[in-house]
Formats: sequence, C-alpha cells, structure tokens
Amino acid sequence: MNEIKVSNEELQRIYNDLPEFYDRANAMISFFQDVKWRAELIKTVKSYCNNPKRILDVASGKGELSYVISKLMKTEIVMVDYAENMLKSSLIEGDKVLASFYNLPFRDNVFDAVVSSFALHAADDIGAVVKEMTRVSRKVVGVIAMGKSDNWLLRNYVAFYLRFIQPYLAALVGAKPLDYKYIYYIYRKIPTNSQLKSIISKIFDLKVFKVKALGSVYIFVGLKKRTEEKEGEKSIENEEKIA
Repeated sequence: MNEIKVSNEELQRIYNDLPEFYDRANAMISFFQDVKWRAELIKTVKSYCNNPKRILDVASGKGELSYVISKLMKTEIVMVDYAENMLKSSLIEGDKVLASFYNLPFRDNVFDAVVSSFALHAADDIGAVVKEMTRVSRKVVGVIAMGKSDNWLLRNYVAFYLRFIQPYLAALVGAKPLDYKYIYYIYRKIPTNSQLKSIISKIFDLKVFKVKALGSVYIFVGLKKRTEEKEGEKSIENEEKIA
C-alpha cells in the first residue's frame, strides 16, 4: 500500500488542543515524535477501516492514543487499562473499563478496530495479547510500541540511550528518573523486530510493519483473517436484528 503520511494541518489540529502538561516526558524522550507516530498509526488503521463505528484503545493509560483518535475520526472510543488512576486522569471523555489486556471483558468481534500505543512491549506474552485484541476486533488491529532492531550495533546503541540518557531527559521536565529506568529492563527482554513480526503474522493477516527511531519503535496493522471476519460480520448483523 502507499505510504501513509500525516499532514501538517492534521498535526496542527492535534497539537493545538493538547493539554499544557500532556506527556511532557514522553515527548522529550521521543524527541517530540510520539504524537506524530500515534497519528500515523491511526491514519493507517483508517485506511483499512474507513468509517469505524467503535474503536477500543487497549492499555490506554490516560488516553494519549484515544485523544489522537478523537482528533482524526468521528467514532465511539472505549478505553481499557489495568490502572484505575490512569483512567481517572483520562484526557478525553468516554467509556472506560478497568481490565488487563490479557483478558478483555468484551464479546468477540465487538469493535471495528482495536488499537494500542506503547504498551504491548510490557507484556510477558505478546502473542497472547495480540490474540486477545484480534478476538474482540471485527476487522483491524493496530499497534505502536517499543521495538528492538535486528542489527546488533543499533540494539546496543538504543540500550545505552534507554539506560543512561532517557531517564535524565525525562527528569528535565519533572519526571522521576527511576520511573523511566524500568523501560531499559523491558527492552532487554522483548523480542527483536523480526521475531515479533513472525509471532504476529501467525495471528492475523499482517498488512503493515514498519520501524522508526533506529528500530526502537514499530508500527503494525493487521486484518482479521477472512473466515473470522465473516463470522464477526454475521454476529454484528444478528445483534442488530435482535436490537
């Protein structure tokens, strides 16, 4: 497919309404690319599901990705996270559900699209989480998260950055360095990007897999396999008839 790009007008619309202290630390450690990457993910999802009625934001945190969705789409957004305080601090209004991404409390095929940003890398079993996201999606699954380059030199360069530089960049905007040092330990245990790609390709029809920032960030979008998608459409049709 053609490269998805986020226009300056779209980014301006997003940034103009950002809360004053919106994730200053994340913006700093990503060199102010995190919002752009999220917007790119959502535009890519939209290219495969043009008019989604309902989207689930998995491990939503305060709703950073949901916020971007609200600026780029007109759709119902449901946020799910394991941390109650995160949901209470949400950047947007809407439905919020307290739950783990290993056990999403929704029926199969309920959402047109299921997305997540900067959370999947924290899972001990990434495949299990992607399967669960695919289960509740009728059509599309899209994720942006921390990756690990297949190149040894780049892997070690990023590891050095995460361990010795990132925590102190975050401190410049008031965050506690210790709160960010754990990211390095997560990085050490996650699979390489090629290993991850192999895992998720077995779960759904992978359409997009691209890396950013020397391979330390990946974006992927996949479609539910056709047999499962057709079953999801039948399920939704039956629910509408009953309603």
